[in-house]
Amino acid sequence: MEEKIVAYATPRPREIPPDGYYWGIDDYKWVLYPNPEVTTPREIGVTPIYDKNRESGAKTIVNVGGAGSSKSHSLEQLFIERLTQEKNKRIGITRKTFNSLRMTTMLDMVALLKDYGIYDPNHHNKSEHIYTHNSSSIQFFGLDEAEKLKSANFNYIWMEEANEFTYKDYTILKLRCRHPTIEGERNQMFLSLNPSDANGWIPKRLLSESDVEMIHSTFEDNPFLSQDYIQTIKDLIHQDANFYKIYALGEWGLLQRRIYINYKVIPELPDMSEAKWCYGLDFGLVNPSAIVKVYLLSGQFYLEERLYKSGITNKDIIEHLTHEEKGDIYADPSAKQMIEEIFRAGYNAYEAHKDVKDGIDLCQRQTLLVPASSVHLIEEIQSYQWKEAKDGNIMSEPVKFNDHLMDAMRYAVYGMTERYGFATAKPGGDKPQSMRPSFSFG
Repeated sequence: MEEKIVAYATPRPREIPPDGYYWGIDDYKWVLYPNPEVTTPREIGVTPIYDKNRESGAKTIVNVGGAGSSKSHSLEQLFIERLTQEKNKRIGITRKTFNSLRMTTMLDMVALLKDYGIYDPNHHNKSEHIYTHNSSSIQFFGLDEAEKLKSANFNYIWMEEANEFTYKDYTILKLRCRHPTIEGERNQMFLSLNPSDANGWIPKRLLSESDVEMIHSTFEDNPFLSQDYIQTIKDLIHQDANFYKIYALGEWGLLQRRIYINYKVIPELPDMSEAKWCYGLDFGLVNPSAIVKVYLLSGQFYLEERLYKSGITNKDIIEHLTHEEKGDIYADPSAKQMIEEIFRAGYNAYEAHKDVKDGIDLCQRQTLLVPASSVHLIEEIQSYQWKEAKDGNIMSEPVKFNDHLMDAMRYAVYGMTERYGFATAKPGGDKPQSMRPSFSFG
């Protein structure tokens, strides 16, 4: 039975609950319950990249690294340390848009605060996106929230996914890095990014300026990666030389062979009450499982990210589907048994069309509209590329890396088109043309 501290008083006690507790009623008495959002701390390791950032005395520190190199996680740990160990500090964490920040770094930071046993919801101003600990605070903001920047000053600013920003953005933020500090300390800018634009303002301009330090990292700097993920990164050498250069070696490259240029990011979805729709599902375990909800409305496809999460089972996916509106699901055709499990759980789950090139060709012929809230989907569609052969020729095969939502999108668009006709034609039909496969289990 849950332990609780009893306060025998009929009126609600005036005392502020101690950290980690809240007032509640049990058997007509006010009692202090342990707050379930305040977790027991656990030991969390750090990598050499954390140490390098912690020890840097430069005004601007630029973290350039490949996939899984721990650059972002190390900065999250560093700013939690500074939040809790330094006094009167103002920390700003930003991405180009608040939606992208809210769905990525902000979630990770709150989860890490809980892992350390620090998080207290009473100290989290969710309307202003500020977390306070003693005399210091972290503020989360996007550059699309101009009003919040007008009076904001910081000791430390972290620009995550810094290649989304412009040099002008960097200059404006640097001018905001002016909150008072004590003698012997200095305010600092931190940037983190994959080296995917060798012609961008960071390699061409910023890194040549004075008082700027670059910290390079690769997956080899992160001893906490799974062997499966390490192998995924190493296998890029057989997929695409440019991807291997960027995401394995952490060296500057260019993403020049983008598959989709026929998409547009929109602020939000319009009214979809008259739309046809379905889901696309790509299974993962070490890699993320992904669900995309695809709407067909007025001859255009709208793509909405509904799930993007690693380390979940088919049971978890089915549980997630209980929170979604029921509809047809087109799933990875190689996962027949998992599709059957979802079907037996009461959902219309189908094997998606198998041919990758057919699905890509179909998606390329449509207008694809993506709401700004679908952060991971936008990131994938921007980096989804054709392979390059050793002779430099472009192959008609996509690079198999960070493509989980792209696969799910393709499954759904093809399934939707198969059912209702091409988006540019009048929708018709009420049943999928493909039949559900038969399964037998011994």
